[in-house]
Amino acid sequence: MNSNLAKPVLCIVLALSLSGCVVTRDSPAPGCVESIGFPMAGGCFGKTAILDLAVEPEIECLDVEVNNCNGGVLEVRNGCDGTLVLGGVEISPSDYVGLDVVEEGGAYGLVEVSSNFSDHVPEADREIEIVGTLGEREIKLAFTKTAKLCE
Repeated sequence: MNSNLAKPVLCIVLALSLSGCVVTRDSPAPGCVESIGFPMAGGCFGKTAILDLAVEPEIECLDVEVNNCNGGVLEVRNGCDGTLVLGGVEISPSDYVGLDVVEEGGAYGLVEVSSNFSDHVPEADREIEIVGTLGEREIKLAFTKTAKLCE
């Protein structure tokens, strides 16, 4: 290797490994990601996740996203004119809420949370379907809530 190129390449490799950017085990749960070097800064340590979120029908004014930072919660922004009722939670127009999965008697629902921390840790991966309404329209959410993806 050209000596003029060796030093910058060595510096880049060293910087990447010290910053934890060289991932050796990837995971949708940030607390299960393994990398070489010092761990990256941040506050995401969840070991469970929400995967394969599907919202039917897709409605332009309704935004449902997954936040897997600390265990997997749903983040819902209701930009529609009507109230969204989802898994037992009412979300008024213009509201933005975080929702965690709750299990009661084998049935699943949602509960509003004020952070991105999930308390729900299933023993095994669970396929979950939540049915709700937006005004007169039926809304369905389907997703997988994982068990711990690492110890």
